[in-house]
Amino acid sequence: MKKCEYLRAHHEEMKNQNNNLRRQLGEPIKQRKTVEIPEFKGRLDPDEFLEWLQAVERAFEFKKLPEAKKAKLVALKLRSFACLWWTSLLDKRVRQGKGKI
Repeated sequence: MKKCEYLRAHHEEMKNQNNNLRRQLGEPIKQRKTVEIPEFKGRLDPDEFLEWLQAVERAFEFKKLPEAKKAKLVALKLRSFACLWWTSLLDKRVRQGKGKI
């Protein structure tokens, strides 16, 4: 029974996150042109990071993605240590009274 409740809560949380992302992007996900970029896990290998960054820049250039949406899309693809770093950076900027990225 507890597992079922957990799954329902998790499903609801994912639904809320998806709706929030749709609002942030300003248009329904089905109607916008998709931009596929790889995930980045934040390993300390500079070559791996540079390869990932080049792939992201090529995808943005190909799709002509507006500047305002690039940071949000990249933030969605950060995993593991990279995601923790991004969250920490956003929190730090709020504490310092700085604007949004």
